[in-house]
Amino acid sequence: MDAVAPIPSDMALSGWLDRIRSHRRREDAQTMAEYAVVLGVIVPAIVISYAAFSDDIARLIDSVRSLL
Repeated sequence: MDAVAPIPSDMALSGWLDRIRSHRRREDAQTMAEYAVVLGVIVPAIVISYAAFSDDIARLIDSVRSLL
């Protein structure tokens, strides 16, 4: 967690709003980076698992199709 600078007691409303906006932008950037990491892990895992089980998946789909 970031260290928070002391807030002067005479800070104007516009100063408060600027602090809130600045903090929000940092959180948005962090969230986007987290999404990128998650996608970078999940997508290759899905592709690799599909490649490993593609024959079994095709057989399963064919068996379901024959039942219909």
